Amino acid sequence: MKKSMLNLITLLSLALSFNLFAHQGEHQGKQTKLMSGLDTDAAQVVTKFHKALRSKDTDAIQSVLSEDVLIYESGKAERSLEEYAAGHMKADMQYLAQIKSKLIEHQVKVSGDMAVSTARFENTRMVAGRARVKISMETIVVTKKKGQWKITHIHWS
Repeated sequence: MKKSMLNLITLLSLALSFNLFAHQGEHQGKQTKLMSGLDTDAAQVVTKFHKALRSKDTDAIQSVLSEDVLIYESGKAERSLEEYAAGHMKADMQYLAQIKSKLIEHQVKVSGDMAVSTARFENTRMVAGRARVKISMETIVVTKKKGQWKITHIHWS
């Protein structure tokens, strides 16, 4: 319980600093870098996850997700890798196969054994012969466990 609370506090601190960092450029009249931190090991795990979802590589997906991953999407929660694999994972892969997705921005900030990845995507889907464009946002927490970076939390909106 104590470790979970410490992880939550660390995560909230990272998110707050990420938010302050993102808005700092606006207030100073400078444009914030839309792509940063992508050369880190934590970012590579996120990139591997994205590629695995698109290619429907369930082994690669499972290799980067923590057993206790918490996934929030559309008001629902999946609280483990097992639950995600048995449920929503296939729907996510099918959805990605039906759309064209363009990465708009992606920042990864590492602090010790935790990292926060934030990204926005422009998704285009053909519906009744017309292109429908939707912007999606993603926050992923990556935690170093036993020397390996694993995704411990995902929030999609």
